[in-house]
Amino acid sequence: MKFRHTLLAALAAFAFSASAIAVAAPPFNPCQQCRDAYQRCMNNGGLDGTRDCETPFSQCLLSAGCPLE
Repeated sequence: MKFRHTLLAALAAFAFSASAIAVAAPPFNPCQQCRDAYQRCMNNGGLDGTRDCETPFSQCLLSAGCPLE
C-alpha cells in the first residue's frame, strides 16, 4: 500500500514538472520561424527543386508582421 502512494506521488511530481517546463518554454517568435523555414528551404533545394525560397520567405515575413530583410 505504501509503494502505491509513493508511486502516485512520483507520477504527480513528474506531471507537475513537465507542465512547468512547458509553461516556461521560450516565447513564440514568428519572425525566427520564417528565417528557420527559409534556411530549411535553401538546404533542401527550394520549392520543387527551383531554389525559390525568397517568395515564401517574404510572404511569411509579411504575414507575421516582421520587417522585410
